[in-house]
Amino acid sequence: MLRATTIQERLWELRKDKGLNLEELAQQTGISKSALGSYENDNDEYKEINHGSLLKLADFYQVSVDYLLGLTNNRKYENTPIEELHLSDEVV
Repeated sequence: MLRATTIQERLWELRKDKGLNLEELAQQTGISKSALGSYENDNDEYKEINHGSLLKLADFYQVSVDYLLGLTNNRKYENTPIEELHLSDEVV
């Protein structure tokens, strides 16, 4: 497995790991093929990913947004139960 470090590399790697081409991914996520291609493009034509697409891709791949953004190398998607966050009643 590659050691993807940029958001473009991580998106490309996740798509390849699922065995999808851009058209298949577009059909499954509802994000246009051209937008998906530009998200993976690692040159001057890189398109910034909007918030909605970022969330949709993280959910589709079952990874955290932090992983996509390169803030963590942990691919594991964790849905922490609210009780384990130790938040006060005021915060919740």
